[in-house]
Amino acid sequence: MPDAQHTRTAVCADPPHEVALQQRAAVLAASLNTRKTRLGDPGCDLLLAVTRERLELRVLQGEADLIGGHAVFADLAAIDVDSPAGRRLDMPLLKAVGIKKGDAHRPSVIDCTAGLGEDAWLLAAHGCAVTAIERQPVIAALLQDAIERAAGAAPSIAQRVTLHHADASDWLAQAKNTSRPDTIVLDPMFPLGRKAKERKPMRVLRLLAGDDGDAPALLDATLSTGVHRVCVKRPLRAPVIWHATRAKPDLVFKGKAVRFDVYFNH
Repeated sequence: MPDAQHTRTAVCADPPHEVALQQRAAVLAASLNTRKTRLGDPGCDLLLAVTRERLELRVLQGEADLIGGHAVFADLAAIDVDSPAGRRLDMPLLKAVGIKKGDAHRPSVIDCTAGLGEDAWLLAAHGCAVTAIERQPVIAALLQDAIERAAGAAPSIAQRVTLHHADASDWLAQAKNTSRPDTIVLDPMFPLGRKAKERKPMRVLRLLAGDDGDAPALLDATLSTGVHRVCVKRPLRAPVIWHATRAKPDLVFKGKAVRFDVYFNH
């Protein structure tokens, strides 16, 4: 399978005979600066399909176990935010951003690596105003589609999420003199482990986004904003992201498979 730089992505409508879908596909292809094509086009690796239900990504070429099968899409409505388990305040992410039981205040958050939006949606469901930033255009389009779909059932949550397709370092530099959030969250692409194989959605996203080799520079950019708290999501046993002046985080909140390294600007 080609790497992120050489992955060929095109847009199509499915079913192809529906004029409205064809029109949406044409607009999307233009916005992504890619081509509009037909179903099953052998000239692309990934096909971004505009369907009646959603926007979804299909693998046409590459590793055999990625081709066909379930498409990749963002599904925010599937995130549990209503059950007692989904409303718990002791989840590592919530503790890491500064949400405390008994405290009505909810921090404002910038999610610099929004991906398919799971963390941003969970934070918004717990009352945070979230600015979600995603630099990879296809991933940003999948997330925008998911927010619009989820807004039908959960408008109050969707209203607390603002999505920007941008490079986070550039966006932070431009927004430096405007209102400052309470917390910044980073979730760079996890380093590939030697044993466990990634699930299909993450493998496909890696084809689009690459390995986030600039994660140390992004951590530096977030800390240089002067924001009070920066949270970095990492695999449980992965090393901390290297930083010239921060040998280790100030706090660590651990879950079963991931942890959040928290850095404070004192």
